[in-house]
Amino acid sequence: MLPLVQMHPMVQPQLDLLGPHQPHVKHDLEYVSHHQRPQFARPSPSLHNTDSTPRAFAIRSAQPAPALHRITTSFIRSHAHDHSSEHSLRRKTPSGTIDNGYDGSVAHLASGPPPLKHMILPASSRIFPTAVSQRTSGLTGVGYHRSTLSGSSWQYQAPNPTGRLDGGMEPLSSPPVTPGGWGMGSTNMITNPAAPEQTNFLQPIPQQSYNSVSSLQPLLGPGYHQPLSQTVYSPGGYQQPQQPQQSMVWRNGGLGDYRTPIPLANGYTPQNAVVDSAFMPSQSTIHGMPNAPGLGQPHPFRLPLSSYPLDDGYARHAQAHMAHHGAAHQGHESLAQLAGHIAQGGSGGDVASRARFKELALQQAHKTYNDLLLYLGNAKKAHHSRTGSLSRTSSKMVVYPKPSIAPLASGTKVRPSPALSEPTVSYAQHMAQKQAAARSMAMGGQGMIVGGFNQARNLYSTGLQQRPYFETGSPLHNAKNSLEMLTNLCEQSGWKWVDGMLLGGCLHYGLEHYEDALEWFKRIVSMDASHVEAISNIAATLYCMNRQDEAEREWSKAIKLRPSYLEAVEHLVGLLCSNHRSQEAVNIIEYIQKSLRMSGTNGTVHEVNETASEADTASTATMRELSPDNFVLDDLNNDSPTQHFARPADNSHVPGFGSSGYAIAGTENGRMILLIHAKGNMLYSLKNIEQASDAFEEAVLISAGRQVQGVRSLIRRIQTVLAPRDMHSGQLRGAVQANLSAPLLLSPDRAKLTAQRVFASHGGLLPGLQYVPEGTHKKSVVVTTSNSLLSLAKIFQDTMSNGGPNTGMVRQPAGVGDILALYYLSLSLQESPSTANNVGILLASVQQTSTQVHSGPPMDLGNLPAIPGIVPGSGLSLALAYYYYGLTLDPKHVHLHTNLGSLLKDIGQLDLAIQMYEQAVQCDGSFDIALTNLANAVKDRGRISDAIGYYKRAVSANPDFAEAVCGLSTALNSVCDWKGRGGVLLAGGKFDRWHVDEQGMLQDVKSQGQGSGLMKRVVDIVGRQLKESSTWGVGALQDQTIVQLVAQLRDAGAGITDRGLDVETELRKWAGRSWEGSRILRLIERSTRAAMWCWYVDKHVKGIKSSAGYRRPRPPASLSIPSAPTVLPFHTFTCPLTAKDIRMISQRNALRISCSTLRSPWVPATVYEPPEPPAPYFKVGYVSSDFNNHPLAHLMQSVFGFHNPNKVKAYCYATTASDKSIHRQQIEREAPVFRDVSTWPSDRLVEQIVADGIHILVNLNGYTRGARNEIFAARPAPIQMSFMGFAGTLGAEWCDYLLADTTAIPPSTLRPHRNNLNLGDVFRDEAYTESEDWIYSENIIFARDTFFCCDHAQSADGHNERHMSWEDDQKRRWRMRKELFPKLPDDAIILGNFNQLYKIDPTTFRTWLRILASCPKAHLWLLRFPELGETHLRRTAKDWAGEAVASRIHFTDVAPKQQHISRARVCDLFLDTPECNAHTTAADILWSSTPLLTLPRYEYKMCSRMAASILKGALPKSEEGERAAKELIAEDEKQYEEFAVGLVNRMGYQLVRGQDGEVYGRGEGRLAEMRRLLWESKWGCALFDTRRWVRDLEEAYGRAWSDWVNGRGGDIYL
Repeated sequence: MLPLVQMHPMVQPQLDLLGPHQPHVKHDLEYVSHHQRPQFARPSPSLHNTDSTPRAFAIRSAQPAPALHRITTSFIRSHAHDHSSEHSLRRKTPSGTIDNGYDGSVAHLASGPPPLKHMILPASSRIFPTAVSQRTSGLTGVGYHRSTLSGSSWQYQAPNPTGRLDGGMEPLSSPPVTPGGWGMGSTNMITNPAAPEQTNFLQPIPQQSYNSVSSLQPLLGPGYHQPLSQTVYSPGGYQQPQQPQQSMVWRNGGLGDYRTPIPLANGYTPQNAVVDSAFMPSQSTIHGMPNAPGLGQPHPFRLPLSSYPLDDGYARHAQAHMAHHGAAHQGHESLAQLAGHIAQGGSGGDVASRARFKELALQQAHKTYNDLLLYLGNAKKAHHSRTGSLSRTSSKMVVYPKPSIAPLASGTKVRPSPALSEPTVSYAQHMAQKQAAARSMAMGGQGMIVGGFNQARNLYSTGLQQRPYFETGSPLHNAKNSLEMLTNLCEQSGWKWVDGMLLGGCLHYGLEHYEDALEWFKRIVSMDASHVEAISNIAATLYCMNRQDEAEREWSKAIKLRPSYLEAVEHLVGLLCSNHRSQEAVNIIEYIQKSLRMSGTNGTVHEVNETASEADTASTATMRELSPDNFVLDDLNNDSPTQHFARPADNSHVPGFGSSGYAIAGTENGRMILLIHAKGNMLYSLKNIEQASDAFEEAVLISAGRQVQGVRSLIRRIQTVLAPRDMHSGQLRGAVQANLSAPLLLSPDRAKLTAQRVFASHGGLLPGLQYVPEGTHKKSVVVTTSNSLLSLAKIFQDTMSNGGPNTGMVRQPAGVGDILALYYLSLSLQESPSTANNVGILLASVQQTSTQVHSGPPMDLGNLPAIPGIVPGSGLSLALAYYYYGLTLDPKHVHLHTNLGSLLKDIGQLDLAIQMYEQAVQCDGSFDIALTNLANAVKDRGRISDAIGYYKRAVSANPDFAEAVCGLSTALNSVCDWKGRGGVLLAGGKFDRWHVDEQGMLQDVKSQGQGSGLMKRVVDIVGRQLKESSTWGVGALQDQTIVQLVAQLRDAGAGITDRGLDVETELRKWAGRSWEGSRILRLIERSTRAAMWCWYVDKHVKGIKSSAGYRRPRPPASLSIPSAPTVLPFHTFTCPLTAKDIRMISQRNALRISCSTLRSPWVPATVYEPPEPPAPYFKVGYVSSDFNNHPLAHLMQSVFGFHNPNKVKAYCYATTASDKSIHRQQIEREAPVFRDVSTWPSDRLVEQIVADGIHILVNLNGYTRGARNEIFAARPAPIQMSFMGFAGTLGAEWCDYLLADTTAIPPSTLRPHRNNLNLGDVFRDEAYTESEDWIYSENIIFARDTFFCCDHAQSADGHNERHMSWEDDQKRRWRMRKELFPKLPDDAIILGNFNQLYKIDPTTFRTWLRILASCPKAHLWLLRFPELGETHLRRTAKDWAGEAVASRIHFTDVAPKQQHISRARVCDLFLDTPECNAHTTAADILWSSTPLLTLPRYEYKMCSRMAASILKGALPKSEEGERAAKELIAEDEKQYEEFAVGLVNRMGYQLVRGQDGEVYGRGEGRLAEMRRLLWESKWGCALFDTRRWVRDLEEAYGRAWSDWVNGRGGDIYL
């Protein structure tokens, strides 16, 4: 199965659209279903119809409902094709099902212990931005309405706007500009399609939709779990589908799990950002008005920061962006009165009056500018509501210049009312503030006049009447008037008034007078070349004029002048990313970090090369200061933008200054975190995983407080706080203290308490954010911190499971427990279904049970279903809890459904697993992983046609998805659907010669000269994956690792077994070379075996006892669990591959099993103690999942009771539950010791084997379904071997011997160096790693006759017919023939094959058709195995050979075992499949005395040579037997065909009457002679003599034990 780990899932909130016509606020916040959601119009390209509240540079104002695009699940879809992870978690079964998944210590994240099928999806190659819109509350009337959230006691105060901006909608005359943005946030306004002429202003209302389960309510309150108005800066998003019928994969009302893409101005997102492999909306940017300081602070990453004013050198970011009026101006004369006074020539106070006039004019111009921006956003929304247009989006960023701030009259410091001091995040809030200000004006005295001035040149000659706000002109009209007023004032100042020039430039910009704006800003710079704000505004203007190169230079200049001017940093980073220059964007952020980073812990700051702006003395922005920012407000807690700056600030005394480790105020910590997190995402997209990890760690540490020294320290703090304690003393238990890294098994409700407990001294809040003002910005930073933790944990998880780079914490020993600690903290900061998914994956890999005592409330796993196979309190049960918990957060989360299905499939709940996969596919019908897993599962259930359909859909969705491609190939071959199969060019066309094209016709590869089709794609995938596997572990042998490893090897007995070997020197030869990781692991495993031998010799030969045992070497921490190729060992039976490829596939799987097992917590630090010497018998353990009604039990059921009790005592360990069959019952009855261990975990089974004192442990599975190979990887017995389960090499150090014969395994296929005893042998045989022709590394026990065991003489049909006559057998055979094929003529010759159809390849079927064509009397008998194959084979036969030949192919259903063996005698000649022979079926055929024609096609494939070995065992050891073998075992395809044609054409039947009068057909010819030879030798041949086979096996056991005790290596010939 293909489970998934996610990074940044995107959850779309549901929208509740309330039209402005509603008379009251809607109280219920229930969700609407997807198909009921209204569809929203996309914004048009018009400047005045941008779908947004105004935003600053690099922020798209809104996102249209996008089309969904699949994000790839591996690096293979990236521009730089990196396939390192696509095959990371694969375990397939012999049925052809791809059981891909964990078999390692960490489950996405092991073929091995345990089978944890949860796959870590590598980062995506394409991520598209999205926005998240919050639900609206219809707000009317005056004042505030307090809404109580469902499931939460927290009340959120939402202002009700009453002001209107519905007049003066005249367009601007200049052409519309279409800048776009990074698309990383959401609009705060939404259009109601139902009311096209009205505008809806969306008010963000906190929603706790994730908390539908009362036991899983958020524990951190609104500060951490309140939804935000914008999405958080991180790499992916999801928005509601365009079409009503589209199902919504990610939906939720709360922000809890939102992420937005990495900062890209044109929708571009760097490849492979650390994200979850979810579904993102299609690329989309908005034609929008460049953002301005109206609603919402401009932030290039679409970060949901507080709505500060644009930083013009006066305002600090803690301020609100609105200039508050009303009470602030009580007692001051109006601008109109003052103008009238000046126009009348008032004396004595002209100078002071003119100065005061300028102040008030500047304040009014500020307000006008804000109104203009709000109006433009409103106009755009109204336009979209009327037209319903869906615009195409631009790739340009949204940029707005910086306005200045007007000083107050008489230097009065004004504090806005508390209700108006919070940053506004929506138009509705702004309107409410404006209305409150208007009421304040009416109550308190004269307020600021909003109207404009109509005279162009004589401003002071015109007196104005004070008017209420709603009587003023339109924002456009007011803006033009304010600009005219500022122009006059600037001219009168001789163009020295910097504040007026700065704001006037902004007004020009807002009116689209870009040339004029540029001129005004340049006037400022001409006076003060270091005026950072003006320089940045020049850049914004140039950018809007499509002069990006110049804009880039100007922003760069601003950053160099003042590195702490983070807004320019954000703009420049956005520009670079929009041009796909992520590395340069990273360099900019690193420059800022270097410039601002403080040294030491005493707050000393590195010298910062920056200056503030200089201007004339009329501007308060002209004072130069060496601190990062030049000025602060008199009162930092005052959010009003109308403050004076009374003095330059010494920022080093600002609260929290330097707390982030950078020379910035504590209030700026959040902004720095967002930048560094963005840097991490970009680095990850650039595949610089190590530096990305460092960046995420830096972001986390800033939030956690700089007193935390590294992520390791943070992890230890988490583990210490959450670790179980003594119930009475409250102290950590001794065992816990010794191993804090052991996985903490916490239920979701406990995990959500992590932040509260870890940061209890700060009230459960992040210490590094204590100076960041409360509000949306702070919440977004908290969520970003959660994302950084999630990203960091995901990188470590990837590294541990998939062989990633040695990053960060992974340089030190790290395991599941450490990664879980990071996930727990992330989850406590933000409830996220993706975090729940990843935690579930890790917990599924934990084999311990939670019996520890935790402080806090009792564990609550909710109402989880009781599922057989899951032990309460185990890692699996908690994994299940997290999956279900995640689904309560997002019921449409496709990965949760998929991983839950994988977990259920792992524990045998196939039908439940299919249901989960089906739900995942319902969530997204193009999700390749869910489709492939569903195909695997339904194929296991026998629904092969459905499986093929799902595989095809998966390949269609992702043509490069290896699992889907290989699964489709396997499924199609299993039913002989060969259209488009193609083939490969192997050994010059000797193998897989005949290919099948797209039309289903044959092609000769010898004439084509190259491979083609689906099969070639599969083989190419294998080749690529194996090539990449050579790099696994390269770099692990660093100096310190070598020293440690040498010490461990010596402790394990290397000084005894390899006295003259310089291990350190040999290790250094391996360092940095290909296959470094596999060599290290082989050395460790060999050392383990040698250590057990040393212990045995010391104890039982030398009489030396060791109380401490012998140390077991451990894999280096940097050696992660390797991936396994997509094509696994069983599938190599029918896949045309080279000997080297087959060998390496098995070796790779063995390495994965070994590494995952040796990292398991239950494996002890010492090797297992060897057993006592045999006295008098050997204790032999047989481990199998097939002690049921299975071919292996049919063949071996008498073996365990046939052992000589004086030589061998059999211990059977059944890893599957009893099926109550007669085979199971016989084995249970006759085996001396039979243990049902089907429910035992690996550690218990291993401990039992050790306790039983097993001398030789036999693996009867190999790489087949149900194998428990981790048991062998733990090395519980001195000698371990494999036979009868898997016809090929295991390529494993944990398999010492294979049982075979020289027919099945020719000595030419063995690795040249045959000793497998000590460390020196490993160094010597590694010289043959790259050799092509060998395949077997194990030592071989060569049997005297056939190695194959067949117990038919004791159990099969006819076992009691030893004295039946030949004539009686022929009569019985003829009667059965007439019953099965009554219409066949008497002279018909029946050829047959009863294998599963997957063993038939095009070359073989072509040969069979040629045989039929050459033998007119011949008929071919095949099985519907499976049924779907009949249709394809009949069609193919007709296409290739014509109807006459095709009509002589007959199919019958599969029969029960006894009937199958009995009716096999009807066949005249069994035609074997050369690609993969008949194995058990061959024995069945020969038991019926039917001749078998075979071809050992491959010298190096045991599976293609088995029938020849079995046939030789069935023939007598005589000249007749040798002659028959030569006539039935062909050397090539041509001879195979010739043998068949000759035997068939010389065969005939003569009807004769028996002694009893019965007429039957008596066969004549060579085939009849062979049949009688097999009949007569059946009771004396080696194949069916089980007792003979057992005696030989017992001899083999004795030889193997003697060699082990005496330190002899090599193969054994019996």
